[in-house]
Amino acid sequence: MMACRPLGIFHSFVDAPGGFREELQEIYWGIGVEYAYNNQFFLRGGYHYENEYKGNRKYFTLGTGFRMSVFSLDAAYLISTAQSNPLDQTLRFTLSFDMDGIREIMGR
Repeated sequence: MMACRPLGIFHSFVDAPGGFREELQEIYWGIGVEYAYNNQFFLRGGYHYENEYKGNRKYFTLGTGFRMSVFSLDAAYLISTAQSNPLDQTLRFTLSFDMDGIREIMGR
């Protein structure tokens, strides 16, 4: 029988070879804002930060979105603030479907 080891959960917060300082470098953060008009049109902006020793992804995002009853289409443009970032000047698209909305249209 396998014993439950709750201390194992917390071990991951102190297992970095560089100690607590390296653990702090593994924290990345992002912030964003969104403006919604009539819950159908969206404008978005944000910033993502990651430590230079843990990936060095630092970029701004600008985006827009459009929502209909059963699908949403979103686009985002990434502007890197770090040197040699492969994500710099990339465009991302997302197409989403609302399965409950599709069910309602189908009459279920």
